[in-house]
Amino acid sequence: AIFVATMILWMWRTSKVVKQEIQKRVDSIVERKESWKMRLGIFSFSLLMVVREGIETAVFLQAVAFTSDGLQTFVGTFLGLGAAVTFGVLFIKGSLRIDISRFMKVTAVVLLIFVFQLLVNAVHEFYEFGVLPANPEMMGIVGPIVSHNLLFILAILSIPALMLIIPNRTGRRPLGSNRFRQLQITTGIATLSLVFFLGFNEVFSKRTDIDLETLHYLELKDGFIHIPLDSIRSGTLVRYCWRERNVEIRFFVVRTGLTIATAFDACRACYDYGRYYLWKNELICSKCEAPHAMSFLRPAYVGDEIDEDLSGSMEGNGCAPIYLPSRIRSGEILISKESLQSQQKYFDYKVRK
Repeated sequence: AIFVATMILWMWRTSKVVKQEIQKRVDSIVERKESWKMRLGIFSFSLLMVVREGIETAVFLQAVAFTSDGLQTFVGTFLGLGAAVTFGVLFIKGSLRIDISRFMKVTAVVLLIFVFQLLVNAVHEFYEFGVLPANPEMMGIVGPIVSHNLLFILAILSIPALMLIIPNRTGRRPLGSNRFRQLQITTGIATLSLVFFLGFNEVFSKRTDIDLETLHYLELKDGFIHIPLDSIRSGTLVRYCWRERNVEIRFFVVRTGLTIATAFDACRACYDYGRYYLWKNELICSKCEAPHAMSFLRPAYVGDEIDEDLSGSMEGNGCAPIYLPSRIRSGEILISKESLQSQQKYFDYKVRK
């Protein structure tokens, strides 16, 4: 974030002078046939720039391949490269005219938004790893921004719209027409409104059908909580609560196929302010919206004794459901009183203070 921010400030201060100096020097090298070392320098610089962009593209595509199937990756790559080639050809031939000064102003704004997102991500990670003390209120603010990466995506999609809204450097009206300028502004504002409306809908629409309030209160029997296996349907998360004096300790059972797992309905970052729910095969915290992949689930131990390496379900610092040991015996999920009491501090406000 510091590197990008200082780069933007440096560009704003020196861009005009640097551009003139570079053009003057390159023209001198080309026209006066300077030494081969200078020519080699220009060639090497251009080569390294192209190679760098190629490596960056390969790295990004490799990252995309982890979350997309082969066809999606191929189609996305083909469309992206096709758009880039088309843009380059039109730009070089002069068929596509761009006000470079205005374009740089817009991209600078986008980079500043990117800097802001980097800082928010840093704060979020510091909270998750315990560098900063647990603060559910702050996690509720920074969590959704980090989880969705929506701010930067919207900024990128807004570049063409901002190009229409921001006036050009000379202030001249395109084609000498006020009506054309009004059309540009209207189109830009309409595009921005559509982009942010779609983004807002993506973030908040999923909460409309999520039940976060239903709790099943249970009592101890022989020092254990007993939950019948047949009461948990596959692909569901069921929330339970056991009351210890004045403290309500929440936990949940989640089932995927034959796998049964248990976890406290709290995390080390948000405590019990958030409640976990299932969404697109991920566990999501309702407070900071941090996702936790179901691949991290570990099955409850089957047998009479608890193996600490196999029982429970969740592990990890930060916003991840806290580990709750459990076992399965005679068609029931068994959770001991000691296991429930082990993380009481995350539910007891007085203990937390």
